Amino acid sequence: MLPASIAIDEMKYRQPGESFEEKCSRIADALKDDEDHFRRFYNILLEQKFLPAGRIQSTMGAARKSTPYNCFVSDTIPDSMEGIMDTAKNAATTMRLGGGIGYDFSTLRSRGDFIRSTGSTSSGPVSFMRIFDAVCSTVAAAGHRRGAQMGVLRVDHPDIEEFIRAKHNTTNLTNFNVSVGVTNKFMEAVEKDEPFDLIFDNRVYNTVSAKNLWNEIMRSTWDWAEPGVLFLDTINRENNLKYVETIAATNPCAEQPLPPNGACLLGSFNLVKYLVPVGDNKYGFNHAAFSSDIACVVRAMDNVVDRAIYPLASQREEALSKRRMGLGVTGAANALEAMGCLYGDDDFLSGLDAILRTLAVESYRASIQLAEEKGAFPLFDYNKWGASHIVSSVVEEHPP
Repeated sequence: MLPASIAIDEMKYRQPGESFEEKCSRIADALKDDEDHFRRFYNILLEQKFLPAGRIQSTMGAARKSTPYNCFVSDTIPDSMEGIMDTAKNAATTMRLGGGIGYDFSTLRSRGDFIRSTGSTSSGPVSFMRIFDAVCSTVAAAGHRRGAQMGVLRVDHPDIEEFIRAKHNTTNLTNFNVSVGVTNKFMEAVEKDEPFDLIFDNRVYNTVSAKNLWNEIMRSTWDWAEPGVLFLDTINRENNLKYVETIAATNPCAEQPLPPNGACLLGSFNLVKYLVPVGDNKYGFNHAAFSSDIACVVRAMDNVVDRAIYPLASQREEALSKRRMGLGVTGAANALEAMGCLYGDDDFLSGLDAILRTLAVESYRASIQLAEEKGAFPLFDYNKWGASHIVSSVVEEHPP
C-alpha cells in the first residue's frame, strides 16, 4: 500500500493500534457463518479483492457504537410542523451514529400555501431544508465524520424552480446534495415541447414550458454541478421490490435509490485483483475466481443485516424485512485497459457488461442459496419479485 493509503486506513477504518491484517480479521470474524467462511472472507479482504463500505470496516466487531450502514433514506416527511420536526429529530439520531440521509421533500406544500389550522402561509420545502442543513452541521461538528444529505423534489412540485436555484451560491444548503425527481410524463412533455403542470395535492398551481424547465435544470447542473436528475419512473419500474415499496429518493451520493427508512449496505469488488497474465504484458479476467468470491461476500454482507446497530427501530424493521444490499465494482477502467481495451470502446463496454452480468447472476444465485438455507426475506413473493430477465433466468433455476 502507498503511505497515503495506509494513513487514511489507520485514521478512518482501523481501531487504535490495529494493523491492516487485524482489521481484516476483525471484520471477517464479525461477519462469519463458520470457520471456513471466516478464512475465505478474511483472505478476500486481506488481498483487497473486495472492499466493504467504510462504515462496515470501521464498526463491525469494533468497540465503537455506530452503524455499519453508510446512508439511509428518511421516512416519508409529514406535511405538518410536528411531522417535519420529528423527521429532523430522527435525522439527528441517524447522523449521530454515522449515517447520511436522503429525503424526499415533495410531500411538503409549496411556499405561500394557506395553512388553515394556523391561518398562516407555508414557507415551502426549500426553507424547511435549512432546518435539516443546520441539524447536519451541528451533529457533524460533534462527531468524527462530516454529515451528508440528499434533498429530492419532484419536477412537478410548485416550488421546483426555487429548488433548482437554491444552491446558486456557496453558502446555502452546504450539507446537501440536491436532485430533481423527473417523471416520464415530464420527459414526454419536454420531447414534444408541451406545457407542463406544477401540482400539489391534485391542485394545479402553475403551468410552465417543460422544455424551458428542463433547460433550466441543465444550465444549473452545468454552472453549479447541481441539481442531479433521478428518473423516478425508471427506478421504480426496474425495482425488484416494486410490489411492496415506492422509491422517491436516494442516499446522499445517489448510488442507491432507497424506499423510506431504507439503508445502504454497500461494497465493491476490486476488478484489478482478478486479472491473470495471458501473455507478454497481456491480461485476462478470471471469471471463475470472481464468481466464487461473490458467493462468499454475499453471505458475509447478508450477516451485516442481523448484526448491525440501527439508529432507529423503523430502519431495522425495513432492513430485516427486505435484506437488500448494494454490490458494485471499483478499478473497472484499470482492469479493462490492462486487458487491452480502450476506455469506452466496444470491447471495453462488452467486457464490462460480461463482468457486471457475472456479478448480477452470481449475487442472485448466492442470495437464492441463502434463502434455501436460512429462509427468504419476509416480504418475498415468488410471483411478484424480479424485474429483469437476469433475475428471472436465475430464479427459474431455483423454483419454490
